[in-house]
Amino acid sequence: MDEEFNKQTVLITGASGFIGSHLTRRLTQLGADVHILVRNDSNPWRIADVVGKGITVWKAEITESDKIKDYLKRICPKRVFHLAAIVNPERSLENIEKIIDVNIKGTVALIKALQDIPLECFVNVGTCEEYGDNAAPFNETQRESAVSPYSASKISATHFCQMIHKVAAIPVVTVRPFLTYGPFQLSNLLIPALIRFCLNNEKEFRMTSGEQTREFNFVGDIVEGMLKASLCKELVGEIINIGNGTEYKVIDVARMIVKLMNSPLELNRSLSHRKGEVFHFYSATDKYLRLLKPSSFTSLEDGLKITIEWYAKNWDHLPTFAKKIS
Repeated sequence: MDEEFNKQTVLITGASGFIGSHLTRRLTQLGADVHILVRNDSNPWRIADVVGKGITVWKAEITESDKIKDYLKRICPKRVFHLAAIVNPERSLENIEKIIDVNIKGTVALIKALQDIPLECFVNVGTCEEYGDNAAPFNETQRESAVSPYSASKISATHFCQMIHKVAAIPVVTVRPFLTYGPFQLSNLLIPALIRFCLNNEKEFRMTSGEQTREFNFVGDIVEGMLKASLCKELVGEIINIGNGTEYKVIDVARMIVKLMNSPLELNRSLSHRKGEVFHFYSATDKYLRLLKPSSFTSLEDGLKITIEWYAKNWDHLPTFAKKIS
């Protein structure tokens, strides 16, 4: 894969986000000519160590179509990885207009602006949330089931991408990463939240029974899958899951984190499950294994050790908001 990306001009939107920052760093390691598009008010703390070292930064909102069109003419990328989005899986209609503007209209405007550029691949980064409350394992041929404005917007963006590929012959691939964890992640998802609670010497962590199962992917594996997908000509116009397909009970993962951190924190399993919660959530990997042939997956224990070590090493130097617990 080194030769394919070496000196190739690549654009990443949403590069200062969790997965985007790891993708940026990996492409830099591969020798790509990396250009990143970040919001005007973005805090690039995740990539502060690599910005200025062969990376060109362009600032704009994804909705500023004229500015982005001008940027694209100047960059002339061979590959585009589109991760910019408002990510909010809450089942609320709040901010639905902004989600539509960014996640749907922004995606369409970006692809339209690429029509006259000799592009080799546009990677539309979707989400496993597009499967909603379907029955697991989720496969790419299932009809999507929106359960939030976010998942509905990503479904719509996926369909627009597939339509634009057919109408304008733009080489689009949609990847659906499954639940991802690793260094630099800030969210109230189980793994980063529980690690922060342990490091903050909290006495207890309130959670549900934890009997539901989830799939957990180390971020490095997800990035490798996305890179391989961008090189696979058989995937043009297609959708592909990126994930290991292994399900774990949430309580078992929580206990593993507490044990690895040698923490006295108590897991208080008193919270009610949210209405409509899916109890089994993991990917069908047939297409992924057949077409992209991942060499291996990072084990959950190894991935957690790397993530915990990163948090512990950087805890005193993280921005205040990065340590926040709720």
